[in-house]
Amino acid sequence: MKIIIFIIFFISNLAHSNAITPSDFIQNIINECKPALVKENNSFLEETMEKYIDFNEIATWIAGKKIWKDSSEKQRELFINELKKIMLKTYSKTIYYYVDADVEFITPKSKKIDNNIYNTRTQISSIMKKNNKNVTIMYRLIKNNDSWLVFDVIIEGISILKSLKTQYSEIIRLQGINEAIKKIKIANES
Repeated sequence: MKIIIFIIFFISNLAHSNAITPSDFIQNIINECKPALVKENNSFLEETMEKYIDFNEIATWIAGKKIWKDSSEKQRELFINELKKIMLKTYSKTIYYYVDADVEFITPKSKKIDNNIYNTRTQISSIMKKNNKNVTIMYRLIKNNDSWLVFDVIIEGISILKSLKTQYSEIIRLQGINEAIKKIKIANES
């Protein structure tokens, strides 16, 4: 599970248009980001998360559409900020460990529409190879305007989105989003 965020953080400073396939998008990002990640720069990872992960989609899925819709802008902002911190804290060491791994992409599951333009959601499968070990990774992307954003990464069958939902959705449902924010904040400070 710790490899999950490594993949997500590869989504950095790359302009994207509808003409590029999702797998090419991720491969270009990996090629561009490797030099920066080798330096183990957490601020780079934070910037990357901010630009290329759809935290609103993740938060909506974790909290549930109704609760998310009923939450104030301040609650949403605090929840998303704490999610970013917990993800960075939890996965940064693994991200740096796997930065030099080889990645092989498998054909995306989405269907092509009109000359390589994909649906609004797609899933890209890949195999990450390091030290004679293969790890299967699936990237779930959502189209936001003309660019792709990551909203889930599944490594060896473990979904970051489902893991976060398992940890926090019941707290949100039973005790409210403010209590979930407090619990994530405590975890971030420990």
